[in-house]
Amino acid sequence: MTELDRHDVEAALQARRELGPEYEDEIVDSLVAKIEQRLAKLEPRTPAPRGSMTPLAMWSMFWGVGGTAVALGNGAAWVAVVVWAAIVLVNVAVARRR
Repeated sequence: MTELDRHDVEAALQARRELGPEYEDEIVDSLVAKIEQRLAKLEPRTPAPRGSMTPLAMWSMFWGVGGTAVALGNGAAWVAVVVWAAIVLVNVAVARRR
C-alpha cells in the first residue's frame, strides 16, 4: 500500500498553523482527498489461494493406520500413540504455515 508522503502531512500541519483552527476542516478534507486518490490508484488484491489439505490428510491416515497396525501387532501400543502424536504435530505445523 502506498503511504502518504511525509511532505503532505507536514504541509497540512503547517497550513493549520498558519491559517488557524477555522480552516481545519478544509485542510483535513484536502488531506483525505489525497489519501483517497492514492487508494484509488491501487490495484485490488485478491488473497492467494490456499492449498488443499486433502493429500496431507490422506497420507496421515495411511501412516497412522499402518503404524497402529504394526505397533499393535507387535504388542507395542505406546508406539501407536507416538505415531499419532507425530502425525498431529506435522498436521498442526503444516496448517500454521498456510
